Amino acid sequence: MSLFTNSAPYLGIALLMIFVIAGKVFRDNWKLKGHHWQRNCWMAGLVASACFGFLAFVPFVQGQ
Repeated sequence: MSLFTNSAPYLGIALLMIFVIAGKVFRDNWKLKGHHWQRNCWMAGLVASACFGFLAFVPFVQGQ
């Protein structure tokens, strides 16, 4: 896990944007229930969950 310690703040901003977009994709797929909607919801949900976990448990600090 030493690879992800002291990550740059801009990585956190990028992850936050991906988190928000994945959540929106999840919600849209769930509401529309189009072709393969369950698979698409799972994929978007897993991406959002991974981003949330990374944002919650990895410290973001500016240079030393």
